[in-house]
Amino acid sequence: MIPELYVGPGARTAANSRAAAIVGQAPDGHPDARVLAAEGAEVGIDQVRDLILWARYGPSLAPRKVAVIGPAERLSREAANALLKLLEELPPHLEAVLFAEALDRVLPTVRSRCALRWSGGGEGETRAALRELGYDEGEIAFLLSFLDRDADVAPFLAARRRPLKEWEEAVARAEGLNLAELAQALADEAGDPLIRRALGQRLAFLLPGAGADEVLAAMDSLAKGGKEGVAAFLAELARFLVHEGGTAWPDLPSEKRMGWARKASLARGELEDNANARLLAEVVALWPRKG
Repeated sequence: MIPELYVGPGARTAANSRAAAIVGQAPDGHPDARVLAAEGAEVGIDQVRDLILWARYGPSLAPRKVAVIGPAERLSREAANALLKLLEELPPHLEAVLFAEALDRVLPTVRSRCALRWSGGGEGETRAALRELGYDEGEIAFLLSFLDRDADVAPFLAARRRPLKEWEEAVARAEGLNLAELAQALADEAGDPLIRRALGQRLAFLLPGAGADEVLAAMDSLAKGGKEGVAAFLAELARFLVHEGGTAWPDLPSEKRMGWARKASLARGELEDNANARLLAEVVALWPRKG
């Protein structure tokens, strides 16, 4: 499983709710749940070391173990470095749920290894802000279903948009493009979450059936748009694999699909560490063909 990082006003509550859903009750005191909270100013290295030891063994009561960690921006650098290995290679019996109060202060190496989830906290600030701008409940529900990142909210709060109509147009546009055109468009539109999602889903859907030369050409087009485009591709591919991949590619074994998603998620961290963007995109796009 890919670790989840909740951000927004309701992040802490959302992380604990997610943990409760995994083990069947509030995580505090449950033998298969561990809550790593900041002691004083930070989450320290000793806390992370204890978590790593606890994570080695399978659950005793629940189907899976869960670790709740936060605020993520208060992980000491030493603790964050120790935690990275666990986040990169979560045991199959463990899920990691993090939360942050200030996303911009979370170390990039931690942030890039997680699927980001926006939480406005129940009815929440996000829902209220969207309603104030004139979005109806259908539009709000639609937007909140795919706003995975804190930054994704901004384009819809900056001005009143028509998300349902824009989505239909974006999907139609994506279906009319070939692989290289999709990659180029994704690089160009990486800053718009709605268009990015439509292009990214279509690009991900086409990858397994495309020829290797076609994939390489598409990744070359993507990388020419810079690291932002490659980062958008990696994020959308990982999300598609987790949420839609089983339906889109029923013949692709689940373990291979999740391994591919993990590879895409980890590659985002490598990208932020100044890896070769084109080579990284190629390796991830062709990963299921290895062997």
